[in-house]
Amino acid sequence: MRVCLIHNMLSILIVSCILTLSTVVRAEEIEKVDYLSLTALLIKEGDYIRANETIDKVNQQDEKLDKKRFYTLAGIIKLNREMYRESIIDFKNSISAGQKNKVLFVYLAQAYMGQKDYKSALIQLDNAAELKQSMPGIWILRSQAYWLNNQKHKAWQVLTVAEKTFPDEKTFIRNRIFYAIELGLFQQAVLLGKKYINSHQAAVNDYVSLGDALRRSGKPESALMFLEMARLSFPQERNVYLAMAHAYIDMHNTYAAAMMLEQGGAYENSLLKDAAELYKEENDFQRALFNNSKIVKQKEKLRQRMALQLQSGNYDQVLAMKDELLRFRLLDDDTFLYAIAYAHFQVGDYTAAEDTLQQITDSRVFRKAAELRKLMAGCENEKWLC
Repeated sequence: MRVCLIHNMLSILIVSCILTLSTVVRAEEIEKVDYLSLTALLIKEGDYIRANETIDKVNQQDEKLDKKRFYTLAGIIKLNREMYRESIIDFKNSISAGQKNKVLFVYLAQAYMGQKDYKSALIQLDNAAELKQSMPGIWILRSQAYWLNNQKHKAWQVLTVAEKTFPDEKTFIRNRIFYAIELGLFQQAVLLGKKYINSHQAAVNDYVSLGDALRRSGKPESALMFLEMARLSFPQERNVYLAMAHAYIDMHNTYAAAMMLEQGGAYENSLLKDAAELYKEENDFQRALFNNSKIVKQKEKLRQRMALQLQSGNYDQVLAMKDELLRFRLLDDDTFLYAIAYAHFQVGDYTAAEDTLQQITDSRVFRKAAELRKLMAGCENEKWLC
C-alpha cells in the first residue's frame, strides 16, 4: 500500500513547536555550556546522534533543571531513534513534570504507532484535538492509525474532511488515491487522480507513483493514461519512460515497451540498452542493433552487440568486431574468446577456432571449449553433419 509517510512531516512541524517551549539562552548570558539548549539546536538540525550524546551530559541532579523540557527533548531523540517504549516513558515524565503543550500527545501518538498500538495512538490524538486546525500532519497520522487498525472507512472519512479543511494541502488527496487503489476502487482512484492533477501542481513523481500503483494493482491501462500525461508535461524524465515500458510489458506488448525506451533514450542514453534487449525478445534484430549502435558506454555496447550478432547468426559480424574487442581489452575475458572461436567454427575456419580456443584458461569456459573441439572433430570426419 502506497501511504504517505508522516514521520518526517510531523518531525518538521512538531520540533519547531517543541523548541519554543522555553527560551534558548543566549551565548553571552551563560558562563558554562547549556547542554539542554544545545540539544534542542541539534534536534532542530536533525542531528539526533549528537543530540543524544549532548543530552547525556545534562546534570539531572541540578535542582534548577527544567525537567519538563529535558524529558521532552529526550523523548524526541528516542522517538527518532525508534526507541518507542523509552520515548513514551520520557513524554509521560514530561507531562508529569508540568509540560502543558498539547504537541506532546502527538509525539505519544507517533510512539504508539511505532509499537503498532493503534488504539492508544488514536486516544493520544484525541488529547491533541485542539491542534488539528493548525497541524495538517495530525490528520495524516489519524487516518493512518484508523487504516492500520482495520477501520478503513474512518480513515477515508478523516482524509475527506482534512481535504476540505486544508484545500491547498495535496497530501490528503494523494493518500485517498492510494487508499482507493488498495480497496480496489479503481474508478474512484482514477477520478481522484484527475482531480489531483487538475487542482495541484503535480510533480513527475506524483504521476509515476500513481501510475505504478495502478499498474501493480492490475490496471496497466489506467496507469498509462496518467503516464501519457506525464510524458507530455515531463518529456525528458527517465522514470516516465521506464514506468510506461513496465505498463506495456504488463499488457504483454513488449514491442510498445521497447519503443517507449527507445524514445526515452533520446534523453537518457542508458535506456537504449534495455530497448535493444526488448527488441531482441521480439526478434527484431535490426532495431535492436540500431539502438545498440547509439549506446555511449563502449564496453556495454560491445558486450550487447556481440550477444545480438551471435543470436542472430551474423558470425561474420562477430569476427569483424575483433579489433574493437582488443582495443577495449574485452578479449582478456575468456567468454569473448570463446565467442570468437565459435564464430570461426560457424564460418568453417576450424584452424582459427582452435588457435583461439588455445588461449582460454578459465576453467568454466574451458569445458565449453572442449565441447566445441569435439564438435569440430566430428565435423572434420563427417562434413555433411555440419
